[in-house]
Amino acid sequence: MDDDPAMLDVSSDWADVRDELDWLTASDPQTGLEMLSTHDVDCLVSDSFRAADGEPFVTRVATTFPDLPVVLFTSTTYDALDPVLRDSRTEYVRKGSAEPFDDLFDRVLTVTVDSSSVVEPAPRVATRNDGDTDAGQWVPIGRYRRAEADDLATVIVTAVEAYTGRDATEFPPLYESIDADALSLLVHRADGRKRDAVQVRFVYADCELAVTGDGVVLVRD
Repeated sequence: MDDDPAMLDVSSDWADVRDELDWLTASDPQTGLEMLSTHDVDCLVSDSFRAADGEPFVTRVATTFPDLPVVLFTSTTYDALDPVLRDSRTEYVRKGSAEPFDDLFDRVLTVTVDSSSVVEPAPRVATRNDGDTDAGQWVPIGRYRRAEADDLATVIVTAVEAYTGRDATEFPPLYESIDADALSLLVHRADGRKRDAVQVRFVYADCELAVTGDGVVLVRD
């Protein structure tokens, strides 16, 4: 959500190269609320503008969709924000930061990974001075969308291939590590709803993986 058409165009171009994101845009509060009502949205990214009655748009969304994560993406400094916004649970990314869209992408991934999971996801792998990877850091590398007829085995193998930079033909068969069909049934209920408290960990292609109940594939070395 942004009332600047140029910003919507730039953000759409940026999102097009991110396989993890399906990006919808709107430029006015009424259209935004209609889209949230008619689409299965995981996270709202919005500039700091107001609805027609003067209420900040993101607080209106919080009232209507109380469980929806919100990331405020604005050029307004944090201290200059409406106190209502500062006191809310809304996440904040400033447009004027050095890499605003990378920061935004990281924040969106963080807030959409199941907050009830014991995994603490990290947007990037942390590296020590000696070059070793911090094994405590989880990195989201893929998203399984059963409603869109994704094949979980393909999602896992493709994500690990992209993360490691290795050809998937070098990997052992996935079924030696996990039954992907059974995993798919485990992380989703029979009626298609997500199992928020579920997380399954296993080792595949020399990586420790986790698949959460909301379909996020995480990895740590």
